[in-house]
This record gives sequence, C-alpha cells and structure tokens, in this order.
Amino acid sequence: MTTVPAKRPKGKRRELAPEKLGPAMAALNEKQREFVRQLYLQRPGFGVFARAARAAGYGTASSSAASIATIACRLKSSELILAGIAEEDKAHIRAVAPRAIHALERLIETPSDRDHMRAVATALERTNPIETTHHISVEHRAASSFKATAETIERIMLLAARAGVTMPSNIIDVTPEAKGTS
Repeated sequence: MTTVPAKRPKGKRRELAPEKLGPAMAALNEKQREFVRQLYLQRPGFGVFARAARAAGYGTASSSAASIATIACRLKSSELILAGIAEEDKAHIRAVAPRAIHALERLIETPSDRDHMRAVATALERTNPIETTHHISVEHRAASSFKATAETIERIMLLAARAGVTMPSNIIDVTPEAKGTS
C-alpha cells in the first residue's frame, strides 16, 4: 500500500529556483533585462519596442509616446541589449523545438496535406544530408607565347653580352621548367 504525500498548506509554496542567466543577460541591469523579457511578452508588430520599454519601467506616467519611442530606439540599438536579445532568442527557439518536432511529425503523418512532401523532404535533408565530392586537378602548361618570350629574352641577353652592355639582374626568369622537376 502506498501513502500519498500530504498536500502543502495554502500559501506555503516551494521557493522557485533562482533564474539562471547567460553571460549576455547577466551583463544587463534589471531594467534592461526586463526590457528584453518584455519583447517576448508584448503583442508583436508596430510599437513593440516602445510597449516593452514602458512595461519594463522606462519613462514616467506622463512620458509622451515620442519620448518612449526614443528610449526604445536607444535600448534596441545597444550592443549589450542586442546580445541579450540574441541569447533569449536561442533559449526561446530551444524551448519551442519539441512543439515544432511534434507539428512536423503530424504533417508527415498526414499525406493529404499540401505541405506533406515538403515536410518529408525537410526531415530527410536534416537527418541524411546530401554529400557532394569534388575532385580538382591543377596542371600548368607553358603556352607557346611563354616559350617565345623566354627565347626573346635569351636572345636579348646574348646580344647585350656581345655588345658589352650589362643587363639589370632583376629580370624575371620566364624560362619554362623541364617536365618532372619542381
């Protein structure tokens, strides 16, 4: 026979574990953290940043909409807050993943749905990605113009030596190498 644990008396609840913050959210002050949290709680669309700023405690009761919009613009442009938003985005996406997988499973199991094949293809692409192999071969062949240039420079050097003219030593050697040597 099992015993049922006694219920806790009303008003006597367990304390919640302290919220674990990532490094980006920990770098923000409490008001800034609340602004980031409010971005996920406010109705999406036009003015969401202003509504989040007001809900986070920015401005006063008599602050104009333009004033709150300015505050919201400065907040959403802050590198610290942008890092906090990115961190919260990752957490929200991870939290939604089980529901997304369940929705994908339902879609795959409903062949009559117009997106059925797209869902099947997406699942297959994620689990068995297509692999491609590339073979690259690089060969260097001296064109006839390179050979002609080398012969011309060689002839110039020979004529300069006969005439007693010293040629500069920084002439680029364009003589083609024999095959098989590096």
